Amino acid sequence: MFTKVGYGILVCSVLSIAGVCDFRLGFAQEKSSSAATAEPPNAGQSKLDEATDLKLEADTIDKLAKVIDLCSQALAEGLDESNTAFAKELLSSSAFQRAQLTMQELMRSRLGPQAMRRTRTKVMDDLKLAIENDPKMIDAYLMLARLHAVGMERKEALDVLQAAIDQGSDDKRKVAEAYMVRAQLHEDIEDKIKDLQKATEVDPTNVEAWQGRIALLIGQGKFEDAYESIQKLRERDPTNNFAVMAAVQALVSMERNDEALELLSKQIESDPESADWYRMRARLHAAKKDQDAALADLNVALEKNEQDVESLMMRAEIHLNREEIEQAQQDVDDALLLQPNLSAGVLFRSLIAARQKRYDDAIRDMQMLVRADPNNPAFLLQLAGYYQMADRPNQSIKVLDEVLQKDPNNWRALRLRGDSLLSLGEHKRAIDDFEKALEIISEDDDEDRSGLLNNLAWVLATSPTDELRDGKRSIALGTEACELTDYNLPHILSTLAAGYAEVGNFEEAIKWASKAVELGTETENEQLDQLQKELESYKQGKPWREKQDTKEKKAQPLTTGGVDT
Repeated sequence: MFTKVGYGILVCSVLSIAGVCDFRLGFAQEKSSSAATAEPPNAGQSKLDEATDLKLEADTIDKLAKVIDLCSQALAEGLDESNTAFAKELLSSSAFQRAQLTMQELMRSRLGPQAMRRTRTKVMDDLKLAIENDPKMIDAYLMLARLHAVGMERKEALDVLQAAIDQGSDDKRKVAEAYMVRAQLHEDIEDKIKDLQKATEVDPTNVEAWQGRIALLIGQGKFEDAYESIQKLRERDPTNNFAVMAAVQALVSMERNDEALELLSKQIESDPESADWYRMRARLHAAKKDQDAALADLNVALEKNEQDVESLMMRAEIHLNREEIEQAQQDVDDALLLQPNLSAGVLFRSLIAARQKRYDDAIRDMQMLVRADPNNPAFLLQLAGYYQMADRPNQSIKVLDEVLQKDPNNWRALRLRGDSLLSLGEHKRAIDDFEKALEIISEDDDEDRSGLLNNLAWVLATSPTDELRDGKRSIALGTEACELTDYNLPHILSTLAAGYAEVGNFEEAIKWASKAVELGTETENEQLDQLQKELESYKQGKPWREKQDTKEKKAQPLTTGGVDT
C-alpha cells in the first residue's frame, strides 16, 4: 500500500526526470503544511508499512504475531482515517490466519487436556480479536461458533452466530452458512427448519440448505411442504439426484404412487445407466403388488451394477414370495459374498431355511445375529419363533422372558410366549399372555390382531380344563378374527366352528367347519387332515378338545444368555 508520503516521493522521482522535481516537492510541502491541522498525523505510518511488507510473507504463527504487534503499535501511535481502517483490516486478517494455523497445529499434535484448553483459548482470543477489528469477517464468527459448539457451549455459539447474521455482510453465502450452522445447534426441529429456510432465502444457490430443509420436512411428515421445496430445488438444479429421490419419497408418502412412477420413468430415460433408479422403481412396483415389473427392474439394475447388494436382497425377497427358493438362496448368497457381515442377508438366509423347515440352520443364523446385537428385540423375537417352530417351546419361552423383562408391554413377545405355552399345555398362562397382548395391540393392525384373536378364541373353545373355557367369548373373538380376514382363512373359520361347538350349536359348527375344509382343499392347506377331523367330530355332536404336550427337542450347545444353555 502506498501512503500519502510515499506517493509524494514517487511523484517526485518521476517528475525529476522531466526537470520539475523542485517545483513539485515545494508544492507537496506547502500542501502538507496547510493540511497539518486538518488531518491527524500518521505517526504510526512506519509501523504500518513494516507490517504491510511483513504480511506478504507471513506464513508462520511467529510472523503473524509480529504483524499483529506492528499493527497494534501503528494504531496506538496514530493513523489517519483510511490508514486506520487498513491497519484494522490487516490486523483482523492476520489474527484470523494465526487462529487457523494454531488450530491446524492443535489438530496435528497430541496435547494433554490442559494444553489443549490453553491452545483452544488462544484460538478463540485470536478470533475475537479478528472480529473486534473487522466486525464483518463472517469466517471468524463461524469458526468461533463451531469452537463454542465443540466445547458444549451452545448458548455462546448461538450468540456468536446471531452477531454474524446481524452484521448483514454482503457475502450472502457466508450469511447462509451462519444460518446453517445455527440450524445444527437448535434443539427444536421447527427452529432448524426455519433457519434452513432463511439460508435458502439469503442464498438460493445453497443446495445443502435446500436438501437439509427437505430432509427435515420429510422426517416431520410435512410431505406437501417438502414436495414444494423439492420442486424449487429441481428448478434451480435439474440434475440433483437427491431431489428426485426425495420427490419420490414425498409422493409415495402422499399416496401419489403413479406420479412417483412417472417421475422415476422420466429419470431413467435421462439417466439409463444408473442402477439406483431401476431399484427405486422396482420398490414402487413391489408396493403395488406388481412382482413381475419389480423383478424386471431389479434384473436391469443388477445388469448395470452386479454388486448392488440392495437390489440382490430385494430380488431375493420377491423370489421367496414366489416360492422360487433356489433363486432366493442364490441372491442372498451373492449378497453375503459382497458383504459378509450384512445382517439383513443373514436374517434373510434364516427365513429361507425356516421356509424349507431347516430350523436348526435358521436358529444358527439368528443366534449369530443375537450374539452380535443382544439387545435387538426383533432378533430375539425371530429366534424365539424359530425355537417354537423347531418344537423347542421351553427355549422359546426363555428368550421371550428376556424380552419381556426389558419391555413388559411388547405384545409380540406376549403373543409368541402364549403360543409356546399352548404347546406345553399351559392354557391358563397362555390365556393370560393373549389377554394382555390384546389390550396392547393396535386396533388398526388387522393382520396381527386377527391371529391373536384366533389363538385366544381357540383355547377358550377347546381347552380340556372346564373353568378355562368360554364358548360365548370364543365366538365373539372368532367372529371378529373372521371379519378382519374376510372369512378367507381356513384355520380361523375352524376356530369359529369350535366356538359354536362349545356352546352346543353344532349346526353352525358344521357350517363353518365345512367351509374351512372347502377352503383348505382349494388351497392345499397343510392342516387339512385336522380340519376334516374337527368336522367329523361336530357331525357326531362332540365339541373339539385339544391340549398339546410338545416334547422339547434336544438343544444344541450355544452361547449367549437367554439364547441357549
